[in-house]
Amino acid sequence: MLTDYDLPPALEADLVALGQCLLAGIAPPTVLVAACVAGLDGLPAAQVVTASVRIRNALCCFCYPVTDPEKDRRRICGVLAGMPMLAQVLILHRDGHVREAALNALATVPRSPFMLAALVIRLNDWAGPVREAAARCAGRLFLQVAPDVAVAMGLALRGSWQDWTRWAPPQAACMELLFARPAVRVQLVARFATVCDAPLGVTLRYFLRTPLLDAALPMLAAMARQASVRATALQVLLWGQARWKTGTRQEWVNKSLGLDRPVPALMRRDVRQPVDRNALTMAALHDRAAMVRRTALRALAQCWRNFPDLALIVPVLEADPSPTVRRWAGYLQRHAGGMD
Repeated sequence: MLTDYDLPPALEADLVALGQCLLAGIAPPTVLVAACVAGLDGLPAAQVVTASVRIRNALCCFCYPVTDPEKDRRRICGVLAGMPMLAQVLILHRDGHVREAALNALATVPRSPFMLAALVIRLNDWAGPVREAAARCAGRLFLQVAPDVAVAMGLALRGSWQDWTRWAPPQAACMELLFARPAVRVQLVARFATVCDAPLGVTLRYFLRTPLLDAALPMLAAMARQASVRATALQVLLWGQARWKTGTRQEWVNKSLGLDRPVPALMRRDVRQPVDRNALTMAALHDRAAMVRRTALRALAQCWRNFPDLALIVPVLEADPSPTVRRWAGYLQRHAGGMD
């Protein structure tokens, strides 16, 4: 298993050998380049940022030559010009000029989530020319990426690109281009509906920053295998808002004493989906997961006057196995009973 800074030994050795050839201005054997690409294809996309550190160190033989970097750059780019398949590896090189040249030369559609993630993070590269080259490369290749590769990459990165700050609208639009394809969207919805071994509730919130999955929310609220996905979809539908965390802010506890505390900073987007709120709430109140029942009760606390079967369902929920559900049911019983 790949840890934060560990590469498979065989891949690391291949990358070192490749880097030595490049620094010498020698075209590496095709089989060596193919082995490096195959090794990178096998890495987990979720580790793309930390793995990139070891990859570029291995390519530069752990010590970037500082005697004449311009000469080294010309050698590497000269080898790249005669061997375009190197671009798949060199988009992870330490030198920004080399990364830019590799992106301009890249013509191979990413075949694995890791290689797609390696291209995606170049959209947020610290060097502006590299970001621009990455956007042009994405425009050429993203429409050809296999839907399952795009979905696996998106779920592995968990929407983290939404928080990137270096990129401009042209780079951000590349991600919309990737996920707006109907085949990708269908597979993405299917993964949210069927996967049960990953923390998808938070990931779904990141994807709901745009209307991409709005139409699938009623289905996810009713049928998703993971309770956190059902609860997230239900909350968005009942509250009419998608919310996601953007960081933290300080909230006063006692301003006169100078006491404050960190609280989540949230962003919101209105979501308008035509649903039968009462039917949706009733189905959620019978859900097998306590977090879904709790989500429905929190929404019901704001609009219980419009819920026709409140008197029947509250006594049942007051005997619920979940203490939190019982407390919300007691809250509704007190307020609804006081208004009769």
